[in-house]
Amino acid sequence: MDCSNMKPIVGVSPNQFEEWRELLVKSRRVAEEAHVAIESQVLYNQIHELFGRHYDLGRVIEIHEVFGGYTNRSFGVIVEKDGQRNDYFVRKYKVEATDADVLMEHGLISHALDKGFAEAAGIFPATDGSSFVRLGELKGGREVSRIFTVYRFLRGQDKYTWIENKSTPREFVNLGALLARFHAATHDFVPKGGQRKTEPKVKVLIPDFARIFKERTAQPLETLFHANLASTLPSILKYMESFAIGPEEYEALLELPVHGDYHAGNVKFDGEEAVGLFDFDWSKIDARVFDICLGLVYCCGSWDMETDGFLRLDDCRGFLSGYNQALAQGSLPPLTAAERKVFVRMLAGAHFYLIYWLTELWYYLDVDNINNYEAISYMTHFLRGLSWLEANRGQLETLVS
Repeated sequence: MDCSNMKPIVGVSPNQFEEWRELLVKSRRVAEEAHVAIESQVLYNQIHELFGRHYDLGRVIEIHEVFGGYTNRSFGVIVEKDGQRNDYFVRKYKVEATDADVLMEHGLISHALDKGFAEAAGIFPATDGSSFVRLGELKGGREVSRIFTVYRFLRGQDKYTWIENKSTPREFVNLGALLARFHAATHDFVPKGGQRKTEPKVKVLIPDFARIFKERTAQPLETLFHANLASTLPSILKYMESFAIGPEEYEALLELPVHGDYHAGNVKFDGEEAVGLFDFDWSKIDARVFDICLGLVYCCGSWDMETDGFLRLDDCRGFLSGYNQALAQGSLPPLTAAERKVFVRMLAGAHFYLIYWLTELWYYLDVDNINNYEAISYMTHFLRGLSWLEANRGQLETLVS
């Protein structure tokens, strides 16, 4: 064999192999640290540019990231002006956020504040009068612009997350009452020109989930979560058939502005009182009962190992009691007969919606960076919830009636 034009493959000593392995591990760690440092510097520069060029609120003293969200990033910023320090909340929206989406959100917040809903954070206008600013950055080798908004920093404590949700009995009543006050303050909101949400209403979206999930499992992806979704799809479709809501039933439902992401992690507390509501990114005009049911799944769903996915009925009862009591003297009615009729099925619809969110966010928008095991744990949680709903329909119907 003539080996003159070939590259020899030779082994190395065990010691040299170990040195190379350690060098590779160290190089990866250095690269990760450099990536974090560069990203932090980008954020630092953007927030300083935001306040320095687009707002007249003062000089940035400190920046702290507020964790908890999956799609947008949030920051607490301390600013000094004329010797006075003030706190502001800054939201950096996801790349996919459109001007129309954000204008809808901001219009709704302003309307709620005008109607006396003091629990929402006011928006500070930029020097040009707009409610948000776009700043450029590089993403995936191309330049994109990101929307930034500066809000009043809400008082109160961040006591919970969407998973760490074991509130007190009094807090569950107050969570229901807070959502009711938001609905009452915004039920007459009418979006102005340029204010709209691109996501369809649930009467269109939920019936379409079967098609969407089938299309997603047909994608040529090789991830653990893809395999998990494909294996669970028959169960999901079976539940969708069992909990289906008819077109005429959707049409009978009261529609108004919904929060769309109502959980205790988006609420500020003062003791047991719910004193602040934020994160209106998912807000839109939709069926009120969907917002209530999604809130129950978020706020009252168990994450304990033995009862994972189950709804804590006493907590649900407190939440609904607080909601209805808060509306007793107002112009917005408590749950209507049409809403009670579909209530349990809409609880299932909230689960389907969260599975849709899971596959949209964790599966398609960022498939290269997906944490498969975390995503599968959430899918398991939602499926256990649907199984529990199927087995406890009678108790839930009694609770709602």
